Amino acid sequence: MADKTIILREWIKQNESSFKPPVCNKLMFGAGQLKVMFVGGPNTRKDYHLEEGEELFYMVKGDMCLNIIEKGKPKSIHINEGQIFLLPRKIPHSPQRYVNTIGLVIERERRLHEMDCLRYYCDDGNFDSILYERWFHCEDLGSQLAPIIEKYFASEEYKTGKPGKNSTIQEPAFPPDEETTVMQPFSLKEWIDGNRDTLASQKELMLFTKTECQLRIATDSTIQIGSDNEEVWVWIYEDIGSHASLNTGKSTTSLRGNDIRLITAGETCALSIGIGTI
Repeated sequence: MADKTIILREWIKQNESSFKPPVCNKLMFGAGQLKVMFVGGPNTRKDYHLEEGEELFYMVKGDMCLNIIEKGKPKSIHINEGQIFLLPRKIPHSPQRYVNTIGLVIERERRLHEMDCLRYYCDDGNFDSILYERWFHCEDLGSQLAPIIEKYFASEEYKTGKPGKNSTIQEPAFPPDEETTVMQPFSLKEWIDGNRDTLASQKELMLFTKTECQLRIATDSTIQIGSDNEEVWVWIYEDIGSHASLNTGKSTTSLRGNDIRLITAGETCALSIGIGTI
């Protein structure tokens, strides 16, 4: 699928059953560096996830709430339709999603030495008190979480609500980040509208700075993309008047609004973006 153009609206419609319980998510790309998925609802979770990379959230339809632990205290991040949010690495987080909603989530492939954690905290409001956790090297989050959750529900810790001998069975791979103040979600469209003059003159702007996630907003230009060790996810966010095209050296493909392509590692191409196209 990486070498094919995906029309986002059609792809969501074709996979709409995947966005409802019990599955609630569908992986669009996942064979390489980028794990691109769309997630529906409803779901209500008490588990928190920790990982060593960042997570990008964008709400395509409806709103969601991302519960996090910021500097040792609980906080709810409300991400509304059309808003984008970048979660820093090593922040405990627990997504809460509602019925008839769809959100984009992008993670990166884990490096060989990296570990993820699924953690439950005690219900006493003390987020230093761990009820149950398991560390694992993440290869397929969707399949790896279910057995951990099943074991938690069968545990004495779940039944009693109190930490026990099996609450933790190994030393943590890393401590949670307790220093970072997370950003607030913001409207992607409003950001683009507020930067149109600068974007028109500079042709390309970075949405985030000093982050592992490199998210470029570009217009009216031709960009050489791709490298030996990085994947690039291309989304034609806005298409007013003119279009975009992708030249791989072997073929040229026209791209219109809401079209998506994945440029795999080792592939290089020229992305030509017309005036009025983002």
